[in-house]
This record gives sequence, C-alpha cells and structure tokens, in this order.
Amino acid sequence: MGESRFYATGPGMANGRHPTRPRLQSRQTAPEPVRFPEFLVFDMSDPDRSLSAPAWRIDTDALHRALATGFAHAWTVEVVESTGSTNADLTLACRTADWSDDACLVRVAYRQTAGRGRLGRPWQGQAGLTFSVAMPLALAPANLSGLSLAVGLALSEALEDVDAALGARVGLKWPNDLQIDGRKLAGILIEVVPAGPQRVWAVIGIGLNLVRDADMEAALGRDLAGVAEAMNAFDPQSDPTRILAAIANRLARMRTEFLVDGFGPMAPRWSARDAFRDEPVRLLHDGAVQAEGLARGVDAEGHLLLETPEGIQRIASGEVSLRGAKA
Repeated sequence: MGESRFYATGPGMANGRHPTRPRLQSRQTAPEPVRFPEFLVFDMSDPDRSLSAPAWRIDTDALHRALATGFAHAWTVEVVESTGSTNADLTLACRTADWSDDACLVRVAYRQTAGRGRLGRPWQGQAGLTFSVAMPLALAPANLSGLSLAVGLALSEALEDVDAALGARVGLKWPNDLQIDGRKLAGILIEVVPAGPQRVWAVIGIGLNLVRDADMEAALGRDLAGVAEAMNAFDPQSDPTRILAAIANRLARMRTEFLVDGFGPMAPRWSARDAFRDEPVRLLHDGAVQAEGLARGVDAEGHLLLETPEGIQRIASGEVSLRGAKA
C-alpha cells in the first residue's frame, strides 16, 4: 500500500516518518512527544483515485518555509489522499492522545467521503481545501463561547494575508460561515473532546472552496463561491499551499489570544467583516422563522445582536440558521 502522508513536526508533536517525504520541523530537538494513534491511509493504487483526486497539491517544501517562521512553527501537518472525515479522525485521536499545551495537529485530506457540516449536514470534499485542526485549549468548556467566530475571523484574515483583493470580498456569516457576494465560500464545524479539568481538545473542521464546483452547486440547488474567482490570479500549483500556511499561522495566533482574553477583544473585528451588518435578517429552525430583525454585529461572547421592536436580543448559535430577509 502506498501512502500520501507528510508531517510538519515541532515541539510536543509525534515525529512522523516516511521513506520518501520529508519531515518538516522547526527545531533540531523536541521534548517527549504527544502520541496520536496511527490513522488508516488511502491506498494510492485505488482505481478511483484518478477520478476523484483534485488537480492541486500541497507543496511540502513551501509549507515548511511558511510555517517555520510563523506562529504555527510548532504545529504538525498531515496530508492524506482520502478519508471519511478529518474531524472524525482527529476526534477519535484526541480521546486517547497525551495532553500537551502546544500539541496542535492539522489533518488535510484531498478527498473526504463522509464529511459533516453544521447541524449534521453531510457533504463530500473534493473541490476545496478540507482539513481539521486538533487544538488543545486549557479552558473549561464554558469558556469556549465565541470560538467558532474566532476561527472564522482568523480564516478571513488569513485570506486577506494571501491576497488583499480576495480578503476585501470575503464576509463573515454568523456563526461560522464565510461568504462572497452572498454565496458560501467556507464553513466551520467545531467538536469538543474533554481532556480533564480545565482542558479540552477543540477539533476544528474547515472546508474552503478553492474553485466553484458545478456538481456540488447542482446537488445543493444554490450557487457557491470559490477562492479563485476573487483573487487577482489564482495558481493551483502554489496558492493552496500559501492559503493553508496562512490559515495555520492565523489560527495559531488566534489560539494564543483566545487563551488569554477569549473572543471579546476580537468581536469588533468580526463585526467589521459581518456580511449582514445592519441588514434585515431572519433566524430559522427546521425551516421555520424564529425571529426577525436587524443584524447589529456580535457581543463579546459571540452572540448575534438582533435588533427587534422589543429591543436588542442576544442570540446564541444553538440550532438556528441566519438568512437574509429576502432569502
């Protein structure tokens, strides 16, 4: 069986080895590593691979250079051809992993066959950058309010780091989507694995459309957005790697800030990028309208501020979905 796997190793992470692919590491020595279980990997001899693999690839050397001097220099990155769900993989791994305050693991899959979105919606990833991050947070679950918004903010700022024209067109949709001109560009799903008192693993799943997928649009019955359409010039050979590195570095920076101050100091930056700021919106649950009003940004805990005739209402994400009033 052939493997498509590489690791960016650093302090606190397992030292992955592969006979032909380099280990990416920022230092020569590391303390006792965190041990994650081994994953099943995709058989490169699978005859379906040529039909499902995307045209783009992650450039391991370029990723190494980008991470080595950034906030994510100590992160481990693993790339596989295919898996059911990167979130499911890392959620399982975190249940038995040794704890380390700095042990962040990224798992990228060129193809996901059993991915899940928010509210348990199934999806398959092929036309975009799909990956998950296992992020240790020395916090109680009650102190995770606003984490999905902080991740979305980091993602949008990373896209701006890569290309200013792209960043200018990206808007945030509460609580965990990115959009371009009202069309979904990216989605975020966070699952929490307890690891002891004041300790959790946040498993953060991200799906980012690199190009528009006609088949996916037809299946969903709506238009999507892609990174390529908004960049000055999208290079499928180099830009996916640049984007992944920028996201990892922004997420690492966000993690440091969130551990100290939570989402509060980030709320004004999130609200400034709010795609629905000061617009009429509806909140739906199972297709039924639960509330209507004007979106007025978010508060320090990540609640949507909804202006209604009764005043400002603070809305927790829960099981509700936000739509424009005309949608």
